[in-house]
Amino acid sequence: MRLGLSLNQAEDVYSTLAEAGPAANNRAILSYGLEQLRSVSPEAEELLKERFENRRDVLTVANRLNISESTLYYRQRQAVSHLTDILNQLEDVASSEWRAKMNGRLSIPSYETLVGITNAEKLLTEALFSEKEHFIVSIDGIGGLGKTALADYLTRQTIKTTRFDEIAWVTAKHTHLSMLGRLQIESGRPALTLPLLIEKLCTQFNLTTSNSSTQLQRQRMLYKFMKDRRCLVVIDNLETVADYRSLIPELQKWQDPAKFLLTSRIRLLSEPGIFSYSHKELDKNSSLQLIRQEAKRGGFTDLAAASDEDILKIYEVVGGNPLALKLIIGQLRFYSLSSVLSRFAAKKLTETNEGIFDYIFREIWESLDDNSKTILISLTQAGESGFTVEHLMAVAELDEPIVYSSVTGLVLSSLVDITGTLFERRYKLHRLTEIFLLRMIEEE
Repeated sequence: MRLGLSLNQAEDVYSTLAEAGPAANNRAILSYGLEQLRSVSPEAEELLKERFENRRDVLTVANRLNISESTLYYRQRQAVSHLTDILNQLEDVASSEWRAKMNGRLSIPSYETLVGITNAEKLLTEALFSEKEHFIVSIDGIGGLGKTALADYLTRQTIKTTRFDEIAWVTAKHTHLSMLGRLQIESGRPALTLPLLIEKLCTQFNLTTSNSSTQLQRQRMLYKFMKDRRCLVVIDNLETVADYRSLIPELQKWQDPAKFLLTSRIRLLSEPGIFSYSHKELDKNSSLQLIRQEAKRGGFTDLAAASDEDILKIYEVVGGNPLALKLIIGQLRFYSLSSVLSRFAAKKLTETNEGIFDYIFREIWESLDDNSKTILISLTQAGESGFTVEHLMAVAELDEPIVYSSVTGLVLSSLVDITGTLFERRYKLHRLTEIFLLRMIEEE
C-alpha cells in the first residue's frame, strides 16, 4: 500500500513502526487509521480496540458498554466499515501523492502518443514486472529511434501500478528537436560517473547525506535503501556514461529487488544477465501515423491534409526513424516537399541533413576501422532483403574472420540490423544509415 510507504517516510511514531518490517508496517497503517477514526467516532475506535487490540470477548465488551451482544455485533460491523472507508480514502490520497512525486522526477514528455510500440510495450512490460528475473533491461538502437520516449512511456505506465516503491530517472545527455527541425544537443555537462550517479540517486530518493560523507558511505546507504525497497532506476543514454562497462557490474550488485531500465546506442548483447531489446524503425503505416499526428499537434494543416501518397514519399526517402521524420516535418514549414527530400538525400552536406547525421553517425563513424567501414559500404547494396555472411564476404572481398569480427562490432554499435531466421541470418542497414554512407562515399 502507498499509505505504508507514506508512513515510512513520516517523521513520527508511525514511521518507526513502518520501518520494522511487513507486519509492523501493517500495524502502523492500522494504528494510523484508528487514530483517524477516533477523531470522527471515538466510540467506534474504542470498540475496535477493546475487541481486537485488547482481545476482549463479545460478552465482556457488551456488558461494559451496557448493550446486547447483537447490538455489539452491529456496531462492530459499522466500526469496521467506517475504518475501511477511512483507510481507502487515506490510500487514495497517498497513491495520488506518490504518483505526483514519481512523475515529478521525469522530464516533460516529448510525445503526445507513441506509435508502433505495441510489441515493444508488451515485451518490456513483462520483463520489468517479472519479480524473479530480468533485473537489468536495456533498450538499444541507433540515435533517433525514440528509445528515451519509449522508456519514459514505460515508466509512466509503471507509475500507475503498485509494482515499484521508488522510481528514479537519471539522464546522461539531453537532446532536443526544435519546431524548426533543428537538433539542439546540450553540451558542457559532465559525463555521468558512478559517484555522480550515486549522488543523483541519493537526491531523488531523499537520502540525507552530510557534506563530510564519503562516497563509500553514500554508496552503502544507497545500497541498503535499494535492497529494502522495490526500486526502478532508469539510466538514459548509457553510452555517454564514463566507463559504462565498469558500471554494469556495480548495478548488478544493487539489483534484486531493484530493477534498472537502460537506454543505449550500444547493444549490450555480450553483457551477461541483461535483457536486451533492440528498438526498430517504424514501419510504413506507423510512420504515416506519426507524420499526421505531429502535423496536427503542431497545427501544420497543409501536411495534416496531404494525401497518403504524398506523405509516404517522406518515408521512402527517410525511412522510419522518428527523429528524422520530425526533422523533415520541421523543414516542410519553410520549404517544399520535393526540395526538402532532395536536400536530405543529397550526397553532400546540407543544412537539412547535417545536424541529424552528425548526431547519429559522426562520432561512431570516426571510431571505426577500415574493415568495418568497408563492410558498411558493401551493405549499401544489400537492399531490404539484406546480405548473408557469405554474400557479404564476396562483396566486401574480405576474409571470413575479418567479416565476422567486423559484423559483430557493427551490430553491437547498432549500425547494422539483423534479419532472417535462426538458420540464416541476414544483415542490412537502416535507410538513414544508407544515406549517410552514400554521402561518405561521395566525400571520399
